[in-house]
Amino acid sequence: MRPACSPAALARLGTLAEADLGPHATVILGELRAAAAGGMGATCVILAATLVDIVSHEEAGPAGYLDGMAFAYAGNKAALSWLRGRRNSLLHHEGPSDGLMGEAVADEWMRRDADRAITTLLDYLDDLDVAGGNGD
Repeated sequence: MRPACSPAALARLGTLAEADLGPHATVILGELRAAAAGGMGATCVILAATLVDIVSHEEAGPAGYLDGMAFAYAGNKAALSWLRGRRNSLLHHEGPSDGLMGEAVADEWMRRDADRAITTLLDYLDDLDVAGGNGD
């Protein structure tokens, strides 16, 4: 099975330290790792967006010790907006969505989206200095 993202993104995802995350985020991170290794591109997009939300709200994780300004400045806002929009287009059918319409290149599009989603998440965590995101 071909991974759902680039080797570099998969390696960065594998190095995240779970100790900085809350229990909810830790479970979802495990699912994201499995989806990325298993070639599940759409699932990667959905779980990466979910992790951004969890990290910013789960009191047992960074939301319990970082102030709101840290979250306000974390991540590339355009990338985070794309991630939320792409997740919503996958989950809430409001019309045709690239990669889900049986296109010949759908698998490659979903791999690119998964890679972009994972990179967006990792960059967000790097900006928060959470979980050793290793984006140096």
